[in-house]
Amino acid sequence: MCGIACLVGNKEATKHCFDALEKLEYRGYDSAGIACLINDSIIIHKKQGRVDNLKEFAQNTKSNVVISHTRWATHGEPNEVNAHPHMSQNGNFALVHNGIIENFKEIKQELLDKGINIVSQTDSEVALELIANACGSILERLKFATKRLKGSYAFGVLDKKSKSIVGVRKSSPLYVAKTKHGIMLASDIICFKGIAKSYYLIEEGQFIQIKNKRVIIYDNELKVITPKFTKIEELEFDFCKQGFEYHMEKEINEVPYVIEKVVNEYSDRHLLSQIKNLFENVQNIVLIGCGTAYHACCFGAKVLSNTLGINTNAYIASEYKYSNPIITRNTLGIFVSQSGETADTLGCVKLFKEKGAKTLSVTNVIHSALVKMCDISLPVFAGAEIGVASTKAYVAQVLVLHILARYLKDSNFKFEEELELSKKAKEMIYIQDEIVALVKSKSKVFYIGRGFDSITAQEGALKIKEIAYISAEGYPAGELKHGTIALIEKDTPVIVFATSKRLLEKTMSACEEVRSRGAKIILVCPKSYFVAGYDFKIEIPDFESEELQSILSIIPLQMLAYRVSKELGYNPDKPRNLAKSVTVE
Repeated sequence: MCGIACLVGNKEATKHCFDALEKLEYRGYDSAGIACLINDSIIIHKKQGRVDNLKEFAQNTKSNVVISHTRWATHGEPNEVNAHPHMSQNGNFALVHNGIIENFKEIKQELLDKGINIVSQTDSEVALELIANACGSILERLKFATKRLKGSYAFGVLDKKSKSIVGVRKSSPLYVAKTKHGIMLASDIICFKGIAKSYYLIEEGQFIQIKNKRVIIYDNELKVITPKFTKIEELEFDFCKQGFEYHMEKEINEVPYVIEKVVNEYSDRHLLSQIKNLFENVQNIVLIGCGTAYHACCFGAKVLSNTLGINTNAYIASEYKYSNPIITRNTLGIFVSQSGETADTLGCVKLFKEKGAKTLSVTNVIHSALVKMCDISLPVFAGAEIGVASTKAYVAQVLVLHILARYLKDSNFKFEEELELSKKAKEMIYIQDEIVALVKSKSKVFYIGRGFDSITAQEGALKIKEIAYISAEGYPAGELKHGTIALIEKDTPVIVFATSKRLLEKTMSACEEVRSRGAKIILVCPKSYFVAGYDFKIEIPDFESEELQSILSIIPLQMLAYRVSKELGYNPDKPRNLAKSVTVE
């Protein structure tokens, strides 16, 4: 989850790395730090908290060899001691790390037995001292360390002797680009925006050395190879808030335009035509994701099962990988991820590849490891999503899965309702002040629904937990009486999704059950439904498709979470303890 930015370039490298860290802060903001090579010495400056704490140092420190880091804490509390970069005891090396070293305790004890002191609580410092106490050149030391280390890592190491930066990765992203400021090594290509024309995704097991503004890539035996760079012009970037206070608000407001883009990109069927063969002889479909992407998988599993009549299920990646799943060559894995770098999801893809099964990715980042690993990819065209809580990307994911199912049923289907969806979505970007006031005054809130609405309920609950820190549960409405209703008290907010006409009576029965216990009912339903028994109502436009109505219904609940978070004094873009891209298991 952490962000890495390293540069060998001009004397302004410290400032340029700081600029890159600001773009990477979505990956973690517990602490941040910079290490510079100055007059044959490594100087480190690091602070607890946000990247902005480094600004004065970055602007006033001249160096042309710099590594930097923004941290999401995995080992050790967020403080300056545990912050990266770490300096080796001998002062010859500094290291930044994204990932988790699973056997660090074993290696740490070996180092302690040799009299090597470990200052921090981190696994990263242990990896650094393993490198520092090996023999040979910095590349040979790094190669030695990778053979000992278990887990995931992207390393950037500053070597004082060679005045170079070296790197390697396993299960964590690491990119390099020739920028107008020098050679930059980073966790995300967003760091290269406006300063580079192409980038290279370092392959697992490859080593990289940046020295004298020259980049050299080595294979796992340290033999030089020729990398193939990808043009950045092929990618979309948009990180400006465009007048909105927070990225999340901007991204919710972009939902209608994202819907329009998805429909336009898929309406010529070019992207869809590639997947026909993928579904041949498929007997079992598995959709895998984490967090919000898992909810998109639940939606996809329901719509594909209904459409194809094939056994289709959704699973949480971190559970599926270790459940001894039955995977055959007739199993299709569909992997959903906003970033395409989610470690648990990538681990499941590897499992499918080992079994010879088919793989399809649904992701927002077309240059990601997930796209590279899967047989075919369906992009969701949401554009850059900076807010940690996913909004427009979720809507795009479920819409792409809906379109996929429709195409598999009838490749000549018309996009009539989907085109209307974009216009209707603009009507949904609001939430009543009274609803915001009710929810923000409570310590818990419940979301319920049936069918597709039960999935929307789970996603709505996740949003308010993520950014407003209110205890929330999303449940199938029929499950309430099997335990959860015991938590309903007077004035407890219960958000009831009732977008399915065929399930309306059943949903409203559950609504009455909680209302009779004193709950405050916030009803989400189409305008044409004549229902009673609610305190507040959020109306959505009518569609024949239950799927499209459920897609619309999440938008005002995204806005609810945003407004409650903001009015409680929190930063909705950067919720505590969370990072946008989860690159560790």
